[in-house]
Amino acid sequence: MKQGTCLYRLVGTAIGIWAMGATATAQAQTYFPPDVDKSKCSLPSSEFQSWITLPLFGLTSPVYDQTSGMPYIFPVNGPNFEAQNPDHCDFYKWGAQMFLWLTSTIDDVSTQPATRHYPPTLPLVFDTEFFYRLSSDHKELLAQGEGGNGDNLAISLRTAKKDEDESIGQAGGNGVLLTQKPVDATKQSSLTYYGVHTNRQYGYFLSLYKNLLSGKTKGTPLAPQFPTTAAETCAVLAYAQQNNYVEKGLIPAAIEKLLCPPNGKSGTMTATEKPVKPATAPTQSSSIIPQIEPAVDFLSMAVEVKSSWVEAATLPADSAGKYILQNLKIPVYDRSNPNHWMVKESATREMALVGMHVVGTVQGHPEMVWATIEHENNAPNALYYYTNDKNQVVAVSDPQTKTGWLYSNGEIVDAVTEYAKGCDSTPMPAGCIFTSDIISVGDNEIIGPNGNDPIQPSNVTRLNPWGNAQAQSDTTAISQTTQIISLNRDVKTNLVAQNATDPRQYYFLSGAVWTSDGSIPEHGNATAIIGSPLLANTSMETFEQANGCFGCHNTFGSSDGLEISHIFDGISPDLPTVPGN
Repeated sequence: MKQGTCLYRLVGTAIGIWAMGATATAQAQTYFPPDVDKSKCSLPSSEFQSWITLPLFGLTSPVYDQTSGMPYIFPVNGPNFEAQNPDHCDFYKWGAQMFLWLTSTIDDVSTQPATRHYPPTLPLVFDTEFFYRLSSDHKELLAQGEGGNGDNLAISLRTAKKDEDESIGQAGGNGVLLTQKPVDATKQSSLTYYGVHTNRQYGYFLSLYKNLLSGKTKGTPLAPQFPTTAAETCAVLAYAQQNNYVEKGLIPAAIEKLLCPPNGKSGTMTATEKPVKPATAPTQSSSIIPQIEPAVDFLSMAVEVKSSWVEAATLPADSAGKYILQNLKIPVYDRSNPNHWMVKESATREMALVGMHVVGTVQGHPEMVWATIEHENNAPNALYYYTNDKNQVVAVSDPQTKTGWLYSNGEIVDAVTEYAKGCDSTPMPAGCIFTSDIISVGDNEIIGPNGNDPIQPSNVTRLNPWGNAQAQSDTTAISQTTQIISLNRDVKTNLVAQNATDPRQYYFLSGAVWTSDGSIPEHGNATAIIGSPLLANTSMETFEQANGCFGCHNTFGSSDGLEISHIFDGISPDLPTVPGN
């Protein structure tokens, strides 16, 4: 392979995420080389169209949100994943498609509106009734309203992980992350806030598994791993229907008959098959998506979502239209003491999505596929290598611009310094009063409210771009990087072609990780781990980027495959029932 080196800079043009090119802007953007080799991972327009259509009830054309015009993207057909003989690119596509599904809306119409806008009240899939929200004490899965009620969607500061549950903590500790100080002197840095959600299928399975284990529900206990087959998902859905956890009616009944027939042929329907049409099949003159969400429960299998947010009011003025927004309830801090911040109130604020973990099972992979998505303005990459369309290995050194990053001052660092910690750990750090407090850190030690180093933003770099340690001689890492870059560019192109103002075009897949044989890792160095083994999100694993997802999410030698989801053990099997059934 002929090798070359090239240091890229952005001078008059900024090249955006998932883009072939973008208008010049002062705002920083993660760089996706335009000459990347596309031979191993691409997303043709025809394939993208399959993401926005579902062959149920004759639905073969896209639907759009009636306010924003965003197309609805359906989830990957998890029960049929292995039947497609997936390669590495397909796992990366899984992550991209699932993110787009989660950030689709359910308020749909058949045509795009003439005037589009993106208010923080859009009913995004992951904050509607089709997902559960994890309670703040991590013991319950809570019902959510269709409209994304801000009072119902409380998110919090990321605090320490505990042995018994996932919490919503920064990996490896309770570090607190702030954005860089805004150029506008009237604004202040935003704290980064976090939420955890699961889809209904995850909740149904959890309830069935625990109730069988305790004897509350009669039957044979399930194997200790998340469902990966059509038969398993059908059984879980049947349990949900029996216990009034899922909607009842002609549409759900028709979907159950279609996807879970008595002969066992389920989860393998293709666009060439003719689905059964019930008498009340939805039409594009009505709202389609809520009626067919039971099918989505089946397709998406078990999904867990973590999201990271900052206050939209702190973003630069030229960020308008470039972020997914939601009204969310957050704790607001008194910052008068530079070394010790305390909660003074809670308030519903307009929040901007900056990152998301999407974790879920597909056929043959009980270890789950772990994907992460970030906003293009979060932080620059450290040095990385990719293969261009001339089969040359090329080096890229970010940032192409040093200004405008959300979490970086533009200088690449070898390690991210932590300046603040939350107090939600045992024992509580010195200087803390309440578990919700934030205190300053100096020289990697807690120095408490009388210390000299104030709470301040950290300078963040993506230390292992695309989830791989970078070396010019590492052909495997270079291949993965090349595929991810190529896919991101194609996803952007297709999104823009469908709706040029869709804010999802400004987010990118940073990588995904899974195992080559579907084994559930016992430790983070398992040889079967492939894809992006050092995957980390700069807004979530900011201070612990060296371990990768499976570095924490493994079975630690146990035979219980459910241990890879740290929230599972602590959650009650009692789920919210559907009113009015």
